[in-house]
Amino acid sequence: MKKIFIFFSLALMGLASAFAQPQIEPDFSSVCSTGQVLYYRIVDYGEVSVCPYFQYPEMLGGFIKVPRTVKHEGQNYVVTSIADSAFANCIRIQGVELPNTMFVIGDYAFDSCTDLRIIEMPKTLTTIGEYAFQDCVSLVDVVMPHSVVELGAFAFLNCKNVRHFVISHALTEIPEGCFFNCSSVTNYLIPASVSTIGCYAFGGYKALKDVTFFGAVPPMPVCDTELTFGRDIPVYVTRKAFDAYKSSYIWGQYQLKEM
Repeated sequence: MKKIFIFFSLALMGLASAFAQPQIEPDFSSVCSTGQVLYYRIVDYGEVSVCPYFQYPEMLGGFIKVPRTVKHEGQNYVVTSIADSAFANCIRIQGVELPNTMFVIGDYAFDSCTDLRIIEMPKTLTTIGEYAFQDCVSLVDVVMPHSVVELGAFAFLNCKNVRHFVISHALTEIPEGCFFNCSSVTNYLIPASVSTIGCYAFGGYKALKDVTFFGAVPPMPVCDTELTFGRDIPVYVTRKAFDAYKSSYIWGQYQLKEM
């Protein structure tokens, strides 16, 4: 119980920090091809980030196609990121397509976009920030590009209607609370690249039937295994890796099965 209290305390601290973040003043705005006005901040020579704007929750809705480039005062800028909290609380957004020039989705970027059903991520994406899709309760399927090398803690916290995640093959860590309370997911496929699993990474599960690991070396949970997912959940591993999992002090306590 104490560990659970600590977990939720950390989650609340993170939530509080989202509201404490200073607002980023936009440098200019532009109308995208789907008709919405988006605001931008120049972050480098020739590069911009989609930044927060106080009227976004009232202005934005439907499907948004973020452009690859925008023009301001005669100069073309490449759109390379979604800034921290950029679309937070935009409850009328239903879908977003990100361009293949984008590398970063910032912390809390789509936090509490409760009607967001589709997020199309580009193959250029490398980073998904902390709490990026927290409380996106209408998301159904999430396909993470295999270009993603960094996934923030609590990134998909409370995405309770997601049925399936495709996890990047480039990740080395499933961070703390990443898929916590994604209660509709029936199975997870963990890439061979993953070596660490954070506390409560898969906690709050309800529909989970099994977890499959493709790595030859068992990943190391940061917390006790039951705080990740219960020992009643079957764990599938490759034939070559079976003995390594069986002899592991942690994974040897699970219902191990060969693929």
